Amino acid sequence: MTHELIKKLPKEIVDVIKLYTGEGLWRNGKYINIHKIPKNDFRYEMLKKRPRIKQIPYNVVDSSYCGTTWFKLDNGKFIVIRVGKMTISTLFGRVTGYFREMYYNKEKSVFNLS
Repeated sequence: MTHELIKKLPKEIVDVIKLYTGEGLWRNGKYINIHKIPKNDFRYEMLKKRPRIKQIPYNVVDSSYCGTTWFKLDNGKFIVIRVGKMTISTLFGRVTGYFREMYYNKEKSVFNLS
């Protein structure tokens, strides 16, 4: 459909039409085309089974004293462990030192190493 519209209308107007049809959107002040996979495509089911990527905030004081690892357990869940010199918030304020953070089952555990 788009190639027929481009023959008769300016590109800017075609982009606006794509906003209404769901083929495009504005992100960070730029127009981008969306190429969605149809729900009846075999790749759609494969992508739904992939684990979600979660970003973990990085509060390291000195990156030369830091390490992160992750692994998958037999139950299909992931554990992320990060060790380093960090600043963490506690009930008594912010503390800087050497800590180990463990992320598992949507929970975070912090252990003091110093």
